[in-house]
Amino acid sequence: MISNKQQGKRKLHFLEEEDEETNFVPSKKQCAYEAENSSIAQLLEEVAQDDDNHNDFVSIINRPSAKPWMPLRELAEDVPHSIISAHEETNHHGRRIILKINIASTKKISEVYLPQRFSSTISPIKVIKFNANCKNLAIVVKHVTATWTDIKIFKI
Repeated sequence: MISNKQQGKRKLHFLEEEDEETNFVPSKKQCAYEAENSSIAQLLEEVAQDDDNHNDFVSIINRPSAKPWMPLRELAEDVPHSIISAHEETNHHGRRIILKINIASTKKISEVYLPQRFSSTISPIKVIKFNANCKNLAIVVKHVTATWTDIKIFKI
């Protein structure tokens, strides 16, 4: 046994004349590329097809898709958007209150995150009570600045 710290001496053996007829077995990689009808060649074809499927997966992931939420700043001003429901969510940004609304201009359903200043003052119990009575409510936004939006909720 050779320890990791010591290097072993290796001897180089030369073939003698009588050993020249020895057949060496090629490596597995060489066999796969040399023999087209071998079972390994079929496996390589399957792997190539799997790579094509991998590219399909990548193209699906990279394809643009509509996001399920909309920023408040993208909502039209002074247009009432009916509220469908409300719920709260907590992630690494903190606790947020989310309204599911029916966008008036496109008739699509989207979610809107309320600003953080509302999330800190509205308790979870108030969210549940609001969700029970929000079927006849609408939200109207007013863009004060590029980063500040006022909202008003009223009965329809």
